[in-house]
Amino acid sequence: MMPAETVEKVLSGRRLLIVEDEMLLAMDLELLLEEQGCEVLRPANSVERALGLLETERPDAATLDMNLNGVSSAPVAAALQERNIPFVAVTGYSRHPDEDAAFRDAPIIKKPYDSRELVQTLVRLLK
Repeated sequence: MMPAETVEKVLSGRRLLIVEDEMLLAMDLELLLEEQGCEVLRPANSVERALGLLETERPDAATLDMNLNGVSSAPVAAALQERNIPFVAVTGYSRHPDEDAAFRDAPIIKKPYDSRELVQTLVRLLK
């Protein structure tokens, strides 16, 4: 576990994109990240919205639900990779991430996730 000042130093002022189809989870995650000093872009709940945001915004990192209302978010993962934006993939499914090449190099966190684990993963991505 990293000291709180390290987490705060790494995440403070960072712009994060949340791609999540479950509104309550997105809101909880937004609050958690704001508490860590992040600037959170408005959450995207679909592939189309996430890709649209990436056309106009440049986040430092993202959290990406692998399945958005039954649709793979692999196109979003590919767009993040093309822009060299690190992301953590989250999923509630047991499907193996290697099935989608876009997720192969991303850290994967299973839902329900521990908020500390998610924050620590983002810190590692942004160091």
